[in-house]
Amino acid sequence: MIERTCLIIDDENQEGIFEKIQRLGEKHNLKIECLQLNVGNQEYREFLDNEEISLQKVSEVFQERYKGKSIHVMAFDWNLGSNIKGPHIIKHFNDNKIRENIPKLLYSGALKEEVEKIFSLYKDGQFTFKKAWDEIQPLMATHATIFKERDTYENGIIELLKKVDDTFDSTIEEELRKFPDLVFKPGFTNKSFNGKTYQEIANLLNDKQLKNEFNKEIIQQVMAYLTEKI
Repeated sequence: MIERTCLIIDDENQEGIFEKIQRLGEKHNLKIECLQLNVGNQEYREFLDNEEISLQKVSEVFQERYKGKSIHVMAFDWNLGSNIKGPHIIKHFNDNKIRENIPKLLYSGALKEEVEKIFSLYKDGQFTFKKAWDEIQPLMATHATIFKERDTYENGIIELLKKVDDTFDSTIEEELRKFPDLVFKPGFTNKSFNGKTYQEIANLLNDKQLKNEFNKEIIQQVMAYLTEKI
């Protein structure tokens, strides 16, 4: 079976849905590991700053906890707390090049109602245009791959995981994240890679140009190593 990993970011414990996701995955030859990050749950104080969710702390905890983990799909709940919603975290991750290439799913028990509420408040004059735009803009900027209702989001996760391919790029990144503290020997033509840990290089690969240069150097060095001397 093909091994895949999904991460669910929700304020409520989602362990109860893990078995269903794994069962659905098995029907498509997928062995799925389910992880969760309970942002917005008051039991987990590491995400809070002055009793409010801090995007900076969310990203710091995420990167420390999953620095050695390959994640193939991330699913975000819309409602996480009074000041932060799922789209805000997705946008923060993308803006800071944190696993920005991973397919992302946004779900809500009332996604349509949430958007309709914003428009109604603007129409009734309770929201200024700027306030309404500030609420809608993060949703537009997420580039989320799929939007799902809360009671069907596990199907959306399977839809995305079925489309994930083991490419050269994804394989390289997965291997780098397995051993985050190791360091390559000096010798890269591009000095950006010298002295960096595997984790640091994996993060650099969010830059398309650097990723292409790194892949090219890896291929060249592997070919040189495997070629018999004439």
